[in-house]
Amino acid sequence: MKLNEEHMRDRFCVAAIGYRQADTEVRGMFAVDADMNRQILAAAKTAGFKSVFIVSTCNRTEIYGYANHPHELAALLTRFTKGTVGEFIHHGFFKQGKDAMHHLFRVAAGLDSQIIGDYEIQGQLKQAIAMARAADLIGPIMDRTLNFVFQASKKIRATTLLSSGTVSVSFAAIEWLQQKVNPWPMKALVIGTGKFGTNVCKNLLHYLPQLQLHICNRTNEKSEELAAQLQAGYLPFDELAASLNAFDVIITSTAAPEPIVLPQHFVPGKQRLIVDLSVPANVHKDVAKIDGIEMANVDEISAILEQTIARRHMEVPKAEAIIAEFEQEFYEWLHTYKHTPAIKLVKQHLAGWARQTGCEFSGAATTANPEVDALLKQTVNNLMVNLKHKSEKGCHVIAAYEQFLNHPALSVEAS
Repeated sequence: MKLNEEHMRDRFCVAAIGYRQADTEVRGMFAVDADMNRQILAAAKTAGFKSVFIVSTCNRTEIYGYANHPHELAALLTRFTKGTVGEFIHHGFFKQGKDAMHHLFRVAAGLDSQIIGDYEIQGQLKQAIAMARAADLIGPIMDRTLNFVFQASKKIRATTLLSSGTVSVSFAAIEWLQQKVNPWPMKALVIGTGKFGTNVCKNLLHYLPQLQLHICNRTNEKSEELAAQLQAGYLPFDELAASLNAFDVIITSTAAPEPIVLPQHFVPGKQRLIVDLSVPANVHKDVAKIDGIEMANVDEISAILEQTIARRHMEVPKAEAIIAEFEQEFYEWLHTYKHTPAIKLVKQHLAGWARQTGCEFSGAATTANPEVDALLKQTVNNLMVNLKHKSEKGCHVIAAYEQFLNHPALSVEAS
């Protein structure tokens, strides 16, 4: 079988729809859950595809594979989605060859994420690939492709600041507090048990374990339930006003239309930290004027995120340079891979000639003689290096034969 480097490269395709092309409603028409993913993979196997995988998140649905055209992948995907192939073609985008490859490198690195540097996408990619591998739909070329992709992503994460810092308001609040709280035990209160407040509570317990956490909510049952779940203290809402002065750290995250934390709730002079993550504000603006209180609102906390995003954008050129490095290594490997049939044939011939020297073989390409094994491996490696840098296949094969056959390890002793 003749392997053509350009043909292999140009058959790598992606059909995709993401947050840049479509809103949540349209993206939802092409969302793929685990069961649907398995159905698509089974259909791909039946249709004769050799390598296909689908990654579907809240921000994107993308199907990668080796095909004649990306529309083949779109047609495969939309056999199982609510949205039609026509709608996918209208809202989505399609890449092939080097463009598709570069897109995958950028996705894995977090460069294409809605929040730049988001590393969660790599885990989602690996899950998608694991499903495809289980369906026997990750062929040898795709497997090596992904190896280079994840190596690039790993180096970007290790050597750049692309994924550094916090990118959620709830965690940014924790980051702000980490710079200011004392290492000894302090009483902390979180007001609000919605999704946002719950995340704050969990992050407080994880990152600031010295805080003695208490939870309060307008609906007492919700705060009591969360407090029990997290093994935290519970404060009934009707005791809030009388209890606020006892806390060192207060974080608010409720939908209250008016401030519920007021200046008269505090005695001046005590050092305390207050974070108001609510819109409209839960903490009266005059609370910040009380002696001993340091306060931050949602805009000030969000500024931390803006600084993080700005730092991440400054790292993009470094990340792109790393991607270019690994793309080049991949294409060099692909250039060598096209010689695989010839290399296998040479290996078989060399092994056969080694048998004629009297070496006992344990397999097609190994012998009972470690010296001959090492020679066989070295000869094939040298051939691969020569084929990688020069195109005179016949000359290199002849040289490999001569190198191998003239080695003393293959000389036959007179009987």
